[in-house]
Amino acid sequence: MIRLLLALFIFLSLSFAAHSELLPSKNAKLKDIEWVTTPEMKLRFRPYFEELAGKPWDILNFKIKIDQIIKELFSNGYFSSSVKTEMTGTESDVIVKILIQANERTNFQFLGNKIFSHQELRRKLIDKIRNDFGKTDRGALGNFINDVYEGAGFYNTNVKSYQNEGRDLDGIVVKNYFFEIDEGEKLKVSNILYRGNIAIKGEDLNNLFKKNATPLALAGYYDKAFFENYADIIKKEYLSKGYVFVEVSKPRVVTNDDDETLSIEFGIAEKQQVVLKKITLNRIAPDLQEVVKKVLTNKDGQPLNVVELEADLKKTIAYFQDDGYYFASIANLNGESLLVYDKTYSFVELQPDIILDRQICYNEVIVNGNIKTLPDVIFREINMRKGELITPAKLEMVRQKLSNLGLFSSLRISPYMMYEGDDKSCAKTNLVIQVKEKDFGLFEVAPGYRTDLGAKLSTGVTYNNFMGMNRSASVKVQANQRFNLDGFTDARKKEDKKLLEYLGKISYIEPYLLHSFIKTQVELELASSFQRKRFYGFDADIFRISPQLSKSITKNLSTSVKYQFERINQFDATLLKDNDNFKIGGITPSVTYDKRNDPINPRDGYYLNLSSEWANNYFGSMKNDDLEVNYIKVISRNKFYYPLGNFTLAFSLAMGYEKNFSTDILKDPAGKVLLNSNNVPRTHGYIPSIKVFRLDGYDEIRGFDESEINRLRSGQPIGDVVVQKEAYFTAFKFEPRYNITDTIQIGVFFDAGRVSVDEFKPFDLRTSVGAGLKFLTPVGSLDFDYGIKLQRKTYPDSKVDSVGRFHLSIGFF
Repeated sequence: MIRLLLALFIFLSLSFAAHSELLPSKNAKLKDIEWVTTPEMKLRFRPYFEELAGKPWDILNFKIKIDQIIKELFSNGYFSSSVKTEMTGTESDVIVKILIQANERTNFQFLGNKIFSHQELRRKLIDKIRNDFGKTDRGALGNFINDVYEGAGFYNTNVKSYQNEGRDLDGIVVKNYFFEIDEGEKLKVSNILYRGNIAIKGEDLNNLFKKNATPLALAGYYDKAFFENYADIIKKEYLSKGYVFVEVSKPRVVTNDDDETLSIEFGIAEKQQVVLKKITLNRIAPDLQEVVKKVLTNKDGQPLNVVELEADLKKTIAYFQDDGYYFASIANLNGESLLVYDKTYSFVELQPDIILDRQICYNEVIVNGNIKTLPDVIFREINMRKGELITPAKLEMVRQKLSNLGLFSSLRISPYMMYEGDDKSCAKTNLVIQVKEKDFGLFEVAPGYRTDLGAKLSTGVTYNNFMGMNRSASVKVQANQRFNLDGFTDARKKEDKKLLEYLGKISYIEPYLLHSFIKTQVELELASSFQRKRFYGFDADIFRISPQLSKSITKNLSTSVKYQFERINQFDATLLKDNDNFKIGGITPSVTYDKRNDPINPRDGYYLNLSSEWANNYFGSMKNDDLEVNYIKVISRNKFYYPLGNFTLAFSLAMGYEKNFSTDILKDPAGKVLLNSNNVPRTHGYIPSIKVFRLDGYDEIRGFDESEINRLRSGQPIGDVVVQKEAYFTAFKFEPRYNITDTIQIGVFFDAGRVSVDEFKPFDLRTSVGAGLKFLTPVGSLDFDYGIKLQRKTYPDSKVDSVGRFHLSIGFF
């Protein structure tokens, strides 16, 4: 008997093993793919897997390919198709069987459609079928098409449908759905009538309509969805004025026989107004009640504003929570005793029952879930002292600071109160912080294109949590090849030299420099780079070392100071003066005040920045008998944003000033004054051409290329000028934007700007207008802009301005 049971157990174990799914080893390869489907399907989808065959088994990439097949089948009308996979082979050589069942395909044909294209209607139908889990009821689809037209404001559309069936060469059933569409038209609304309104006048209701109407309704056309919702908007307005029992009918739509326009009528039964007789905060001292009531919208003796009632209750609790009563609550929030009416329902008393519990005070932090991140990284972000009151606002600030570290994929902060001491004392409370760490290594490859730089390719490696202390180290390499030399001198254009530009950069960031000693956050960034870059009149190799210290003083105010040493070798210059070498060492302090609501997609607020660069021999700049580098550069960049509904008004104003301090006149051994090529006495120093202001990058004026905008009032290119005294720049931008979606904006713009030497005329600017499209990304907006010059000019060198220019760039304005 025992032998029989043992044999049965072995048999069952072997059967289970034979039918269990293959588990490939770590070094397994995809040996082959077997197809169980029609020849047409195999031919169609086999190329998807050619790059995987014979390569290491990558189950994630394989599943992505399968998902692509499922999506493509659905998009092509195979709504009832199925795709299954089975793994066979060995642990080291995987064979995958792909079974595709696509027994039926549905096609759509539309007749009579002019307002919507075939592709638009087909896409909407496929989306509906996807939401209905593949259901294709022809009658329901016809009704949906009618709804699509109504949603766009076209009513009385008549949709007829019929179908036929057949089979293709592979024997697959093909259903053809035909929809004959007799398109309706927009219906004009001539009158909006209100019956029964006394407390709120018709004029006020009309203003309410204008404030809330959709563009279609505001233009005087019937919008069924809006007008049905407008009844609720009217009711909400009455509720805010104390008419708690108001009734507003659904819209009654009447066609006027004379002109076939519509009249829309709303019936209103106002009933009695309810007055808030008194607000009583139960369990709260009378003097404190009066303080809290001042922040509420509802007031004693005023009509009850039901719309703001919930917000007022939240304000009440928030007031006590901000005073350390973190667990404060309203006991009768959902009870009948919260609002007590009189017998006539004309007066009401608001009586929230406040449960304060105890004030809670910070004791210590307990961290869970951190594996590589050291606890000190979290502790130093919590700027709270033992015994300090804990409030929701303070915990939210901690949560934001920890989230901004970029180390955690999830984060939860929970206060745990220790019931010690008497009930009136502040309870010691521990903050339990539960985290889940991200992957800290990052490898990036980013191809791109810019109208000024041409084709770009950059790659980089970053590690964001070095030694578990949130230190980061990165290596970045970038190269670009220009296809357009319009921003260069004529000589360089004729030369048509194909020179690859590149940048190699290494950097290291210490977010808390000497934190245990100075007890505050100061960020240190060490960076070094080598760059080959092309300029208007020359090419240059630039070696750069730049350590920087940064400090956030408040949430909005920050400051930094950077030291930078550059070794610049300029070559292939049009002018002999630009074939030179420079050593420039300087220090750049900067201060920033940022009140934008969002740094990537700002719609409200402003950004102010002021920086100055001081370069002289004390900081490592060159100083010899022939040349001294000694200058100051001051730049102010400011941006302003103002929201207007779905529109955002964006302004930008940037201005710069630089001055050369090495102004001693040079003389030859005989005492004769040395002259520049323009017969101006030569000074001991000047501002290197590579450091002279140019309107490009952040300060570009759209509609101009670099060779057009970077000219003086005389028409002379600024690159041809030796700046021995002062230089200036001004750049102004105004751009109204419309938010189509959360990630797409369109707008028009007006730009103005100019560079100048030894004169400052901020209102004598080159100007342009244009339009643009923005796609918002996590690193900034991808901008497509076209600008047109308002005043085209002919220059002394016989060049003539172009009409305008297209710009493609990553923007932050």
